[in-house]
Amino acid sequence: MKLLIIRHADALDIDGNSIRTDFERPLSEKGIKQSIRLRKSLENAHLMPEIVLSSPLIRTSQTSKLVFPDIFSQNKSYFERSELQPGAYPEIICKIIKEFNPKCAAFVGHMPDVGVFVSWLIGASGANIEMEKCGAAFIEFNGFPRQGTGSLRWLVGPQWKYR
Repeated sequence: MKLLIIRHADALDIDGNSIRTDFERPLSEKGIKQSIRLRKSLENAHLMPEIVLSSPLIRTSQTSKLVFPDIFSQNKSYFERSELQPGAYPEIICKIIKEFNPKCAAFVGHMPDVGVFVSWLIGASGANIEMEKCGAAFIEFNGFPRQGTGSLRWLVGPQWKYR
């Protein structure tokens, strides 16, 4: 199985007016550009998932929709799950992925969760993998994702451009 793990793109800060909670933070202009750039790079790499799992927070939802527009335009599988909010456990993420039995999936989430998840999957649980906003990791597995069974193929930041 193939798994893309993506940190949400750059988002606006809480301003106390229109953005009152962390849940409400939308992408900034920079975040929109980051998401579109990642989409183009993934398309050039011919790497598109069958399903996209996302935290329900606005910035992750917007990142998902910009990076994977075909999932929405073709009525493919996109799922926002409350269990994927900040603080998501790797075991729970894996359980949700397994429910769908995909060959290729994407998870869009938050730091530190995405960094912890990557570390856990590749057997480096003590590592502190820092993923930049709109950064992505690509991991392959023989079978479904489990602790220590993944092979990290690449880990990129928002400036990545696949040619």
